[in-house]
Amino acid sequence: MYLNILITKWLVVLIILFPVGIDSSSDSASPPGNKTENAIQSATPIQPYSENPWYWEYHGEPILLRGGSDDDNLFQWTGDKLTNHLDLLVSVGGNYVRNTMSNRDEGNVSAFQRNSDDLYDLNQWNPEYWDRLRFFLDETAKRGIIVQLTLWDVFDLGGPNDPWTGENNVNYSNDLISGDDDFHNTVETDNTEGLNYQKKYIDKLLSIALRYDHVLYNINNESSEGSMWENYWARHINQAAADRNREAYVTTMQFDPTNSVRAAMTYRDIYSYVEISQNNQDSRGARGQGHWDNIMNWRQKLLSNPMPMNNVKVYGGGEGSNYSAGSETEAINRFWRNIFAGTASSRFHRPALPRVWGSGLKERVQTNLKAMDMLLEEFDIFSASPHNDLLRHRVAAARSAVEAYVTADIGNEYAVYFPRGRFMIDLDPWEYVEKARVRWLHIEELSWSEPEIVEVQWEGDRSNWGHRGTITLKTPGNEAYVALIEVVE
Repeated sequence: MYLNILITKWLVVLIILFPVGIDSSSDSASPPGNKTENAIQSATPIQPYSENPWYWEYHGEPILLRGGSDDDNLFQWTGDKLTNHLDLLVSVGGNYVRNTMSNRDEGNVSAFQRNSDDLYDLNQWNPEYWDRLRFFLDETAKRGIIVQLTLWDVFDLGGPNDPWTGENNVNYSNDLISGDDDFHNTVETDNTEGLNYQKKYIDKLLSIALRYDHVLYNINNESSEGSMWENYWARHINQAAADRNREAYVTTMQFDPTNSVRAAMTYRDIYSYVEISQNNQDSRGARGQGHWDNIMNWRQKLLSNPMPMNNVKVYGGGEGSNYSAGSETEAINRFWRNIFAGTASSRFHRPALPRVWGSGLKERVQTNLKAMDMLLEEFDIFSASPHNDLLRHRVAAARSAVEAYVTADIGNEYAVYFPRGRFMIDLDPWEYVEKARVRWLHIEELSWSEPEIVEVQWEGDRSNWGHRGTITLKTPGNEAYVALIEVVE
């Protein structure tokens, strides 16, 4: 009896000192300075906003994701280079970055060790690669920056830094995987050996990423690989999260943005948000009114069962010499249109050279992020929805020449975005409003105008010919503005 009691006491001591399930030598251990599994589970992670599923919420509060960064695989940056960039993003109102698990750029490290013959060994991890990922996730978590993490990128395949090509590793030959088609067909062709190596890599990645509460998942960048490949990995992520009593939020970015929406709607059981970034470029998407109309079309399709629509890449930079991407001015307009169109995120793409694809976090981007922050302090975006139906062009023939985009909480407040140029347009508040307060946000000067109380002009007869209200909005100058209209009575 005494021996049993003594053993029981020692077991209790051992459990207290060495909790079950925490193995400091395994992937399941929390790295030093990081949140523990229990701490993360007790917080409210990034997830669709319970009161408005077009948006996200984080730690119980709604959050509009916006940002810009000078690279897509920021986890490869180390030390002050990374933390200074993240600090700059936060200082200008940003809270959102993209991270591809890429190692194709100069100075990047691979997930795998190389031997003396400069060949990768897919059975040997490179600790530095995973340490960089942990550091990146730690630092973004500290700052409340949401990470949209892309597992695979077709542009990583091929070349001497691609560990998956047979000729670049010691594990298999080109007969197993020799290029893009082989790599993306491991599921369809039942290539068990190749698939097992891929799973080993993804499982290692998820063993780290699923510890954090600020990560969204995207299967593939600009994918055209087909639903079998993408759905396999979506289910794999969801199951890995479920095994840890978590829920992962997953999408796949198709090369064509319409197909991104179709995939998310068709496979709603495995995809929880839509990624429409390809709408934000000239070659696959649109500019001006067409860019807005595309989003309205997809929003209509999703109306019966809304989910967040993300824009992790807003293309366009410089003078628009890259015809596929567009110009920097159009990128800025797309940034604002995305948000006024009710999407959940908008982030400026990296300014990669020699062809300029994006504007990154350059000074003009910083100004627009600050201006957006100023607007969100005054306007409840989460209670509003896109309403260009409230606009009336003063001259019908000028419809294509006048750009204005409305988001509104009808009867309470309205915001109208005007790109650069002089515009005048009428807004119908729809509900019977007598007076409104109008202020102008000068985006490039980061300033608000003094408020003006205006009386709504009502036309027609309420009982016979219909009633129509008018608030005339005329931009104060040629620069970009937002008009904020708040109902007074």
